[in-house]
Amino acid sequence: MATLSISEVKISNMALSHIGAKSAIESMTEDSTEANACDLWYTFARRMTLASYDWSFARRRLTLADHGDDPPSGVWSYRYQYPSDCIVMRKLENPSGLAAIAFYDGNKNYEPDAVPFDIETDDDQDTKSILTNLDDAVGVYTFDLTTVTMFSEYFVMMLSYAIGSLIAYTVTGQTDMKDRMEENFRNMAVAASASDANERVDAPPRDADYIRGR
Repeated sequence: MATLSISEVKISNMALSHIGAKSAIESMTEDSTEANACDLWYTFARRMTLASYDWSFARRRLTLADHGDDPPSGVWSYRYQYPSDCIVMRKLENPSGLAAIAFYDGNKNYEPDAVPFDIETDDDQDTKSILTNLDDAVGVYTFDLTTVTMFSEYFVMMLSYAIGSLIAYTVTGQTDMKDRMEENFRNMAVAASASDANERVDAPPRDADYIRGR
């Protein structure tokens, strides 16, 4: 599959085009109002767009590391470190709670059970931690992806609208442009999630525990 020919500058110029800016940029660090605005908001917009959906190209699985601090007594049994590159923790999986699901070719796919968890600061209140009752938990999360060639076309479009909404007034002085860009972002999110979902096949729904235990 060919990768998308894209860069941070191109995405920023897409945003400038959306809002009707008079000038494009050649560098994020050039001395212009447009470049300064794009450079200020690009990373924030990228992280916000990553957080908006469980993108398959930005998904990572990791066996979580023990935090060291005790979990809240009587509430949770384990406290894990929040991965340093995590944008959003989507779910925890139990690596030993595997359900065998037969497919037509006779092979089996193993889908780990999702488990309850919560996010809180640690005892020093300076980092996030993950609380759960699961030992040896595996976290599935959206990570802080910066490699633009990994972005899908829909993600690029959403990111350009996100940037556009954040720089619109600074660049154009139009108070209604921000709202228009945010609406475009929301509309694109619907199509983006559908497109991303087309590149996977989910396992059939599982029976409840009390049914599987019969």
